[in-house]
Amino acid sequence: MSVAAKLAVGMMRAAYAPIKLFPQKNKIAILSRQSKQKPEDIRALEDYLREKHPELELTVLVKMVGGIGYAFHMLRQMHAIASSKTVVVDGYCIAASVLKHKTGTRIIQIWHSSAAIKKFGYQCLDKPSGHSSETARVMCMHRNYDYVICPSMATGRLFCQGFDTTEDRLRLFGLPRLEKMIEPEEEMVSHAKAEMKDEREIVLYVPTLRKVRPVELAPLAEAIDSDRYRLVVKLHPLDRILDEEGVDFGEEYSTGQWLKICDHVITDYSALGVEATLLNKPMYFYVYDIDRYQEETGININPLEEMEWCSSDRAEDIAHMIEGEYDFDRLRAFRDKYIEIDPENCTEKLAEFIVETVNGNN
Repeated sequence: MSVAAKLAVGMMRAAYAPIKLFPQKNKIAILSRQSKQKPEDIRALEDYLREKHPELELTVLVKMVGGIGYAFHMLRQMHAIASSKTVVVDGYCIAASVLKHKTGTRIIQIWHSSAAIKKFGYQCLDKPSGHSSETARVMCMHRNYDYVICPSMATGRLFCQGFDTTEDRLRLFGLPRLEKMIEPEEEMVSHAKAEMKDEREIVLYVPTLRKVRPVELAPLAEAIDSDRYRLVVKLHPLDRILDEEGVDFGEEYSTGQWLKICDHVITDYSALGVEATLLNKPMYFYVYDIDRYQEETGININPLEEMEWCSSDRAEDIAHMIEGEYDFDRLRAFRDKYIEIDPENCTEKLAEFIVETVNGNN
């Protein structure tokens, strides 16, 4: 693996040498490999920049890693980076990290998550779900960042560990998705509930991605009273469960819409456990595999310690909590620790910061 990686990096650097001769413009390049379509945060930034700053050139490249086609896609990324003053990435971008860029190029990591409940990057090297230390070294994982965006210093310190960087590179901004989270959608919610013709309260279960094994759903489905509650499961696009028979995947709405519609939210080690606190809805952490998850990936925020009053590794406990009283004061204290920025106008604030880097003001 290391020999192949070294060869690939060498070829990229050789290919980049003539590409760097292209002139640098007042241009922003936004690069993502998180999904096949433009992620919500990328779409929001692109729309704002095209409307408010038409004087700047903007290139948005989105493609998931995989296949020979991605090698040609990286050539497009190289050209976009070489010709831009500012590069925005929302994950590990090979071209952004392994290459030596022009003086004055600014690379901003906005990450695709507003929290770091689970460990990532350099925090979980050599673990079953992480990369090897050798691969991280050869591939220059998460190098070259001038700025790392985070919604709080508590979250930022965890990002520093994951990216192996320093606190002086942190900048406090929220992702556009946080702004979207607090936008009222009463009409959509009312219409959805009317269409369902179901008087039961909705419990939304959004587990995090498990790379090593599938999600176990049966204990939770059996514990929750189906006469009183409708359990809707929204998986990570790359995840799976042990038995899909009888599972309500709520395909009529997206995860974001279900968050607005539902009455209760259950998650585990997902960043959603922080982001969805902005909705001020009862939130529960079902961490049935916490010991194994600690070994395979690692956890920064242990719900059983920090949110013990609404967390359990037993499905029966979660079902009991749903039927009881909820402590919203403690939920808000948790939210304020990990999201200290004002979520209003997140898109504008972040986009204007990006523009300032193009203009040389940062």
